[in-house]
Amino acid sequence: MKLSAAVIVKNEEANLPRWLRAVEEVADEIVAVDSGSSDRTVEILEQAGARVYHREWTGYADQRNFLAERCAGDWILMLDADEVINRECRRILLAFKANPEPGVDAYMMPSRVWFFGKWLRWGGFYPEWNLRLYRRGKGAWARQEVHERLVVEGATERLEGCVYDHYSYDSVEDYRQRAERYAQAGAKHMYEAGKRANSFTGPAHAAWAFVHRYLLRLGFLDGKAGWWASWLEGGYTLEKYRRLAELTGEAQKGQRA
Repeated sequence: MKLSAAVIVKNEEANLPRWLRAVEEVADEIVAVDSGSSDRTVEILEQAGARVYHREWTGYADQRNFLAERCAGDWILMLDADEVINRECRRILLAFKANPEPGVDAYMMPSRVWFFGKWLRWGGFYPEWNLRLYRRGKGAWARQEVHERLVVEGATERLEGCVYDHYSYDSVEDYRQRAERYAQAGAKHMYEAGKRANSFTGPAHAAWAFVHRYLLRLGFLDGKAGWWASWLEGGYTLEKYRRLAELTGEAQKGQRA
């Protein structure tokens, strides 16, 4: 059984050395698609023996599907450049390659999130189960509100113990810069899906997002990092619905004109 390790990249020279060290033991090939890096991303990948494709950015789901079609392995392990399999996961994947379970076409893997210098254990952040390992030809990536999801034709199981670490945010500013982009994309997608909002919708959803993470899912047990994670989640939610309310208002004005 052959395994392809696949990654979509743009200006990931800081993350790639760690990512490559993690997959080199388990991957029979490394395949990447770059969307216009201006740093050493492509050089680092090529020095590691990766096969690199160049393609203008067309969205996460479309880039992932393009990449998957160019993998030659029986199975595809698709991780972002800031998602790194740990030592135990590498051991599990080597055993899996030696004896893959018949009848299963994809596996969900648990992740833990690095947030402001700490691994989050509460607030619903651990474990987050995501489909990351799948049989070539059995899955396709579909767009959803912000992040894409893998849709699999066939049986899925959990790959217990095969944790990948998500090195997400190092600072409040880092979070806010990315959250702004996600909020804009999320609002647009919600609007296209028929959702609408007004000036009261955002504060209500934001308050619930904070309470849900920090209190109901015990985010406070992660201390300061848990507070920031929950608070910023609420802020992202507020901004997303604010933008949705703007789109709703603009559409209503157009209808009245």
